[in-house]
Amino acid sequence: MGRTDNLMTITGILWFDEKVSYEDVCDRLEERLLQFDRFKQKIGGRKRRLRRPYWETVEDFDIESHVYDISLPEPANDTKFQEFIGRLMSRPLDERRPLWEAYLIDDVDRGDGNAITFRINHSLGDGFALLYVLLGLADNPEEIELPIGNVPQAPNSDPSEARSTERKSNVHSDSGRSADEGADLSEIRFGKAGLAATTLKEMDYLLRMPDEADTSLRGELGSRKHASWTDGVELDRIKEIKRQHDATVNDVLLAVTAGALRRELEGRGEDTEGLQLRCTVPVNLVPIADRTEQLGNGFGLAFLPLPVGERDLGERIEFMRDNVGVEKLGVEAYLMYKLLDFGGMLPDMAQEQLMTMFEDRATGIVTNVPGPLNTMDFAGTEVTDMVFWVPQAVDQGLGVSLITYGGSVRVGVAGDANLLPDADSLAKHFEAEIDHLETQLEE
Repeated sequence: MGRTDNLMTITGILWFDEKVSYEDVCDRLEERLLQFDRFKQKIGGRKRRLRRPYWETVEDFDIESHVYDISLPEPANDTKFQEFIGRLMSRPLDERRPLWEAYLIDDVDRGDGNAITFRINHSLGDGFALLYVLLGLADNPEEIELPIGNVPQAPNSDPSEARSTERKSNVHSDSGRSADEGADLSEIRFGKAGLAATTLKEMDYLLRMPDEADTSLRGELGSRKHASWTDGVELDRIKEIKRQHDATVNDVLLAVTAGALRRELEGRGEDTEGLQLRCTVPVNLVPIADRTEQLGNGFGLAFLPLPVGERDLGERIEFMRDNVGVEKLGVEAYLMYKLLDFGGMLPDMAQEQLMTMFEDRATGIVTNVPGPLNTMDFAGTEVTDMVFWVPQAVDQGLGVSLITYGGSVRVGVAGDANLLPDADSLAKHFEAEIDHLETQLEE
């Protein structure tokens, strides 16, 4: 699915208030990350025309060749950091090497601390697979509490530690049916006749879906990307809003996303009255407890309408509550998963034709990953915050990534420079919507 103007690369940042050393980072990654074979394998057979490529282990793999120690230029602030992230997003990973890299970055405007930026090609794994990897990097994975199932056993780990992890992490989610969290086909509770009818209906919808509304957030893509992020928002505040509307955290966050897009478009002088835009939503089809060291991709894509033209926050939340159903999302995502799985076995020309079927169908991708409820330590240092950016696909040039960590929610915004000249502007619109959300609690 990756193209030169839309790279399929996941980017993320871990922040530390106290500095972690380059040596400690390399030691931890060598000890824990390389337990997953994919991180020391490259793509073999890339130029074969009739047979598929394969994973090939790199002999004498050197961890330091993938981990860089750098500092931001002065003035070292969030603006410089965001510019740096945008440049990274614009550059493809070298397919002659294992498809990942990490940057330990000093002077990130976080007191005495620093940060690690990871770039990982989507072919290694999806968001839930990489969450599994991330949890394995922690000093004490067994102490991490997730809102979604159990933490799977890391490769080559002590079975007693895995039992401890399962015991401590089997907590119920308070975030409700998240696009990544609850839309699991195992939760669909209707009979075979109902499943068949729903499947046929969703297949017809996918094939006959009308083109997306024409706005300035759609257009020709280039190779340059921009990135930004919001401040953290207390998850408890969002939970209070969702309880008021008998909704879920995910419903509230999607309603906030719709409002932020309205503010962005109106700031460009565009009419949003009655406007609905679609986003593609990754839906997890493999519970995190069932993830294995092979990682891989176990998600499908669903198409979700956003009530961008609706000004009232409560109405937007109720719209999302009524339109984010596990049956619809689950079946639609499963069909897309099977379609893309089949497409991956076709010749390049046929793959391209398959992907063009879904051009002009959505404005961007929105993903919500429920991370640890508590904070975690990495190489003896607390990870104080994290954010990530989802790659876009086909002709979509906008990505919105929401992640919960340590009791707060942070939004990562990424976009093609042709469509989103100022990613920080959209991030500020998210913050304005969240401020508006907070005023609802005070009324």
